Amino acid sequence: MPELPEVETIRRELARVITGKKIVKASVNLPKAVRGSAGFFRKKITGAKIKSVGRRAKLAVFTLSNGYSFVVHLKMTGQLIYQRRQVLRVGGHPIKGGTQGLPNKFTQAVFELADGGALYFNDVRKFGYLQLMLTVELENFFQKNKYGPEPLSDSFTFFVFKKLLATKTTTRIKQLLMDQTFIAGVGNIYATEICFYARLSPTRQARSLKSHEVRKLYVGLKSILKSAVHKKGTSMSNYVDAYGQPGDYVPSLKVYGREGEPCLRCGTIIKNLTLGGRGTTYCPRCQK
Repeated sequence: MPELPEVETIRRELARVITGKKIVKASVNLPKAVRGSAGFFRKKITGAKIKSVGRRAKLAVFTLSNGYSFVVHLKMTGQLIYQRRQVLRVGGHPIKGGTQGLPNKFTQAVFELADGGALYFNDVRKFGYLQLMLTVELENFFQKNKYGPEPLSDSFTFFVFKKLLATKTTTRIKQLLMDQTFIAGVGNIYATEICFYARLSPTRQARSLKSHEVRKLYVGLKSILKSAVHKKGTSMSNYVDAYGQPGDYVPSLKVYGREGEPCLRCGTIIKNLTLGGRGTTYCPRCQK
């Protein structure tokens, strides 16, 4: 599933080509892809202009000119594609044949734009979704879903992080970083890398951290996410940016996906364990 850096990359690149564009027609090929009434969704977005493309947690947020907004969650295999003549922008899960003959068998929704282009929502496994709401209700929606703070926001200070950490004393660090109610947008890849940066075992409980370790964890969280956004995310098997290109963060990965290889810091063989149902790679020597 695309994490914060990947969704932020898609958001930025789509914003460049569709902001200000009017939606002249909307089609929903899979009604269950829309949370709520697909008919109401089509009616309300048709004729509206896209004022902005934002992001909250792992959601892309499309704010419209008529007082409504809709969110898109790509989940595991979702994809957003903008096409106008020969110009193609693809972001999300790379689907074999997904950009051919649009709309195609993977297309769950189509937004035709006044510039002659269209935005397609494709999804292979059909877990992704669209949801419409009044723009003024967005914050209530995020609160209802209990999304935690945005880790790259200016308001997410060390003091805030330390205070939050004190409320989750028995939770293991890796699982805590992936908890969307604790911090929004971090998934398996970046939680693994943040633990390595901070030299912390992913199985450590929050209450076991010393002051300098909490500081290191906070610095790692901020710096790794910022670097990943700058490099347009990580491409393993399930992500390309809105230009259809893989992200450039893979060479920066220190432990994720490197089980059985020597640690780049100390040479010890990277190991893997299952934590919370997810595979977790770590260095048994560097991370204590």
